[in-house]
Amino acid sequence: MKKVTLSLITIISLSTFAVAGGDISPVEPYVNVPEVTDDKPGNFHIGFGYSYMNMNVENPDEDLTAHSVLFKGGYNFNEYIGVEGRYTMSVGDLTLDDGQESDVDGDMSNLGIYAKVMYPVMEQFTVYGLLGYGQVTVDNGAELSESGFQWGIGAEYTVTENIGLFVDYANLYNDTGFDGAFAGRDVMVDAISVGATYKF
Repeated sequence: MKKVTLSLITIISLSTFAVAGGDISPVEPYVNVPEVTDDKPGNFHIGFGYSYMNMNVENPDEDLTAHSVLFKGGYNFNEYIGVEGRYTMSVGDLTLDDGQESDVDGDMSNLGIYAKVMYPVMEQFTVYGLLGYGQVTVDNGAELSESGFQWGIGAEYTVTENIGLFVDYANLYNDTGFDGAFAGRDVMVDAISVGATYKF
């Protein structure tokens, strides 16, 4: 009787394990991967603005000024280093101040390419420096142009992820004479610019 009881217990136990084993399936791990949407702007940017250009000739002092438009475009390799190209051209007459102001029929422009060194002071505010090479052209009856080293400093405020506002100063030329004109006289051409940039 004991043998029969032990045999029945053994059979029931084995049957239970078999049934239980039939219900067990391998557990597959579930990994919840969040959907990533990259809607941040890229490293390219374009810009448009207003520039007040001034050519100062010393001894005696003469100033030739121009209201101008500025177009620029560039690429930022990271948040600290970029490259930028700029074209500035006058709109309307030039103004000559040689003791008295008068309008002059002419044009003033600048074309330059710059390394742009940036430093983010805070999340939305960045200061930058420009170092590069460009050509200034003045045409007020005779076309004069000079090429050489140019530099600038400025700041940009980020309004949205794509749009920023900038203001900067650029020294476009600083030497004696200008393309054969103003011999022996110090000549400086600079520009103050304000405008907006769009990052994409």
